Amino acid sequence: MRKTKEEALQTRCNLLKAALTVFYQRGVVRASLDEIAKTAGVTRGALYWHFKNKEDLFDALFQVHFSGIEHQLDQALQDKQSGDPLLLLQDGILKHFQRLSQDAHLKKFSTILYLRCEQTDENQNIVNLIQKYHQAWDEHLLAIFEQSKQQGILPANLNSQLALVSLTSMLSGLTAKWLSTLEPFDLQEYAPNLIKIYFDNLKNSPFLREST
Repeated sequence: MRKTKEEALQTRCNLLKAALTVFYQRGVVRASLDEIAKTAGVTRGALYWHFKNKEDLFDALFQVHFSGIEHQLDQALQDKQSGDPLLLLQDGILKHFQRLSQDAHLKKFSTILYLRCEQTDENQNIVNLIQKYHQAWDEHLLAIFEQSKQQGILPANLNSQLALVSLTSMLSGLTAKWLSTLEPFDLQEYAPNLIKIYFDNLKNSPFLREST
């Protein structure tokens, strides 16, 4: 009997939930498609109807959990005339950490990304996928910095590459620290202050300027 569109959508949703659980419990390398299908309560054939392989599943999880920040980056770039791209970026980062502290599914997927996605040859396709997303975000961030410089929001002599490394190091470090510590600190208290410190330095620190 042919499944309805609603049933197919529910099966896909169940598979994504199962993949999140299995990746979280076993790590990406040790997780198997058989176990994901079993956890979802479907056959392996049903899994392949929705996803080509483990990489395809992981990509779908990535899109589900990080579509919000991607939208915010796009919005910051598109509103070139009246908008403040830097303010939109700051707001998007803040909202991401608020969601991370409240959304158990995002916390699980972030734990997988930072702590349970092994850097091995067997896992290279997924590692490459993550690097592809990181590269796309880096390009967006650099474009936002350059646009902000053109609008006079940031100093014209800001070293955009250094600003990028500084920002991504802060974001990754804060996330990894919060996920891995035995007694997690209050992310909703710490994140806004650290974000404010970064954006204040972005505008005012002489150490983020181009060398003369």
